[in-house]
Amino acid sequence: MKKRVFEFTCPNCGSSFFMARDTYLIKDAKSLEYSRLKDHTYFRHQCQSCKVLFDLDYPLIYRDGKRRFSLVLAQSLPQGMEGQVILTKSPAQFLDAFSILDLGLDPRRVLPILIALRKQHGENTYLFDFDAKNHLIWFQSPEGPLTVGYF
Repeated sequence: MKKRVFEFTCPNCGSSFFMARDTYLIKDAKSLEYSRLKDHTYFRHQCQSCKVLFDLDYPLIYRDGKRRFSLVLAQSLPQGMEGQVILTKSPAQFLDAFSILDLGLDPRRVLPILIALRKQHGENTYLFDFDAKNHLIWFQSPEGPLTVGYF
């Protein structure tokens, strides 16, 4: 892990603050960071002034050596990246890509399903598991869990 100090501004009250955040993560399934990526709370922050929750947006590289991919949150790809590299431009895109790739699924097949489910069940719908034996993808929506066949 590498840390860097960033300045952030609350989108609600405009309060400005500095915070050290990781800019490079290597997959460790036992880590708090991995757990927070899995449950889509990794970028979440509560403003100390107005108490509003919002996502922090800053550059991040996540590397999964076993699955051989790097996931990048930035406006452009950094120089010298090797292997399969996926560029995302927002924390929401990063978390969607992380959820799909971490489960070993194909983003080209899963993203259209996720987009359709969000239209039906709201933007807070996200992928959280894959049952390979029964070929089911599990999503969490505000109304509760959803399953979709994946063949």
